[in-house]
Amino acid sequence: MKVLILGATGLIGSHALQALRMAGCTAVGLSRRRPVGESPAAWREADAGCMVAEQDWLPLLAGFDAVVNCVGILRETRDDDFDRLHRAAPVAMFAACERLGVRRVVQLSALGSQPDAATGYWRSKGMADADLLARDLDATVIRPSLVYGEHGASSIVLRMLATLPILTMPMAYRARVQPIHVDDLAEVIVRLVMVERAIPGVLAVVGPRATSLAGYLADLRRGMQAAPALVLALPMPLARVVARVTARMPSGVLTPESLLMLEQSADGSNTADAHATGALLGRPLRDPAHFARPSQRAAAVWGWAGAALTLAMAALWLCTAFVSWFVWPHAASRAWLAACGVPPDAQEALLLAASVTDAAIGTLLLLRPRRWLWAAQLALVGGYTAVMSYCLPQFWLHPFGPLSKNLPLLALILLMWRGSK
Repeated sequence: MKVLILGATGLIGSHALQALRMAGCTAVGLSRRRPVGESPAAWREADAGCMVAEQDWLPLLAGFDAVVNCVGILRETRDDDFDRLHRAAPVAMFAACERLGVRRVVQLSALGSQPDAATGYWRSKGMADADLLARDLDATVIRPSLVYGEHGASSIVLRMLATLPILTMPMAYRARVQPIHVDDLAEVIVRLVMVERAIPGVLAVVGPRATSLAGYLADLRRGMQAAPALVLALPMPLARVVARVTARMPSGVLTPESLLMLEQSADGSNTADAHATGALLGRPLRDPAHFARPSQRAAAVWGWAGAALTLAMAALWLCTAFVSWFVWPHAASRAWLAACGVPPDAQEALLLAASVTDAAIGTLLLLRPRRWLWAAQLALVGGYTAVMSYCLPQFWLHPFGPLSKNLPLLALILLMWRGSK
């Protein structure tokens, strides 16, 4: 069987592509760019979002026995993105399948999708689903809940959140999800493509049990063997303000639309009976408690710790610059410089230069953190420590540890330098 996978570079599409190939299908991927390592014969390069007419699809679909549509986005960059990618392009593709006789079509949708749904994401998906089911095709619409994949963007964020000692999130205990592992979902797609008689209509594809967002984070935390954490529910009025702010960020996860979807899921619209999925696979579904692994804990912690350490270091440098020039007595600073052999007429200028340097490093860490900046800090702190150890060794014996504290600081800067891109 020859199968075309739309959106084959995404999390679900890439897993479905590999699963179909392992099952013996001739699976061909389609995306805007062919991935490295894929042969031209096994890939089609096309921008699905621009293919909104039936004739756009006819040359691409010729010769295929089945199509799996895994194209999808979670947020728009332009006002019509949901409609183009989720409705217009798939509808044109369905019409081309009908004309060419490519009867087997599997459409990846989402729980909650309806033509009259409250959000553009669900509404655009629901319109495409309705169009497909009305055609003379062996079509199945699959609607998963939250999908977990090791390299999925949302799963990486959720593992990171799971390792925080305390966090607050909207609808933490009210929103309901039923996570399914991407490998289980890919196997469902294989079964639907290869089954002798198509399973028509809509199939809710969900994991073995429903849980809250806080409960799902607890499952990921247990899987990584991370320390316990406190999850607080963010009040909805504040969550709406945060969503409007983060919606302006290019990579912001929380938007007014995604927040509304969380609110809608409180009534169970993002959960379903898992029996049909388990029956189709003929085996137990993977439990969310076993999704994450202990080996992923360090990377999850680093996901937030890197940013936290950068902010802390920036605050340290800025505070040092301010205190050195505006707060600490210059006479005491000049005495230390004299002990280091700095001539009197150069002491004030050197003190100013040091303060400006500290302020510049702190500002750059906030605005444009770069790998070379950590190397510069390593050299600067190491230089300070060496000079003071030689000229002012008494600071090693100070109870507040002005020099001994530089040792963990140097180790931290070294870690950030080697761990930064």
